[in-house]
Amino acid sequence: MILSEAAALAALRDFFHECPFVFIGSGMSCALDLRFGMPALREALVANVPGRSLTVQGKAEWSAVEVALSNGSDLESAMDAVKDDELLSVVSDVTAELVATADRECGFQIADGEAIWPATTLIKKMVDCLAEGDPVLHVLTPNYDLLLEYACDSALVSYSNGFIRGAFRGSDWDAVERAMLVPQKVKGSGQKLKTVWLGKKHIRLYKVHGSLDYFEHQGSVVENVSWAWRPPKSARRVMITPGSSKYEAMQLHRRELQQTADVAIDGSNRFLFLGYGFNDAHLDNYIRRKLVDEGCPGLIVTRDSNDRIEQLVAEASNLWLVCKSDTGGRATRIFNRKFEGSLEIPRELWEIATFTTEVVGC
Repeated sequence: MILSEAAALAALRDFFHECPFVFIGSGMSCALDLRFGMPALREALVANVPGRSLTVQGKAEWSAVEVALSNGSDLESAMDAVKDDELLSVVSDVTAELVATADRECGFQIADGEAIWPATTLIKKMVDCLAEGDPVLHVLTPNYDLLLEYACDSALVSYSNGFIRGAFRGSDWDAVERAMLVPQKVKGSGQKLKTVWLGKKHIRLYKVHGSLDYFEHQGSVVENVSWAWRPPKSARRVMITPGSSKYEAMQLHRRELQQTADVAIDGSNRFLFLGYGFNDAHLDNYIRRKLVDEGCPGLIVTRDSNDRIEQLVAEASNLWLVCKSDTGGRATRIFNRKFEGSLEIPRELWEIATFTTEVVGC
């Protein structure tokens, strides 16, 4: 069956009739500033790591990384050689310095109304359309930056990330859930008013690779926004950097970063991916099980496709891909394996603002 534009748009609109679990990748941040992307991180690490104080083991491991990169390896694979704690700390520091600089500038621009995070309108629309009985939009991101948080504040969208209390916020999802209850007066027996507590519509944000404002403090992970851009030397950032060692770090901080997200993914049956490159083996195992093994509906909206995405859409029975056409220009390619070939349309539906207007209706 040949895919027509009318059929494609109808199917994409139908996808949003139920609320999906949302994955947000670096593509959404790179739309504001390319410093949030992997190429910029690779460049920063190559330029800055050799000048830092490293152990003998760290120097040897970094040399192996440089050789792998020069031979065409991607950063994630090249970093598999890194095991030395001091080198990992340096990599985390260089990564944080790059991301924090871009985050600070973009944060000010969003606050001043000079910039808009691309998915702001779409996210707000999905939150506003949440059912009263299920008022949570689950959002997962491996991004370290705070752009989504800034966007939520600018659009007056409530969100929780599992942390609660004051300057040093600790992880406590149960307390966060209670904080998201709001009182409502309803008529009870005999027409008397009584107070019931209902959930507020909000985003549940899972930052599974850590964040600029996550730190180890007194044996646990805390959130301290005031340290995000320039933390004290005593603070160790909780940012899971590329390479195989990140899986050890994720297990170390599993309760705070991963466990609740895993449960939420398991309980979901519809998935939306925005600017997501499918670069994380742990998450991608969950995704594959849901999309391929269980046949859950899925939708990928991204500028650039890649081999991992193409393999996934070829295997999944109900997965849509909306991306930039490889024919050049700003055209869009739409694909679902149920249809013969891809549909090409001569406008940028892969841009999230255009997608939101044409598909979601904002």
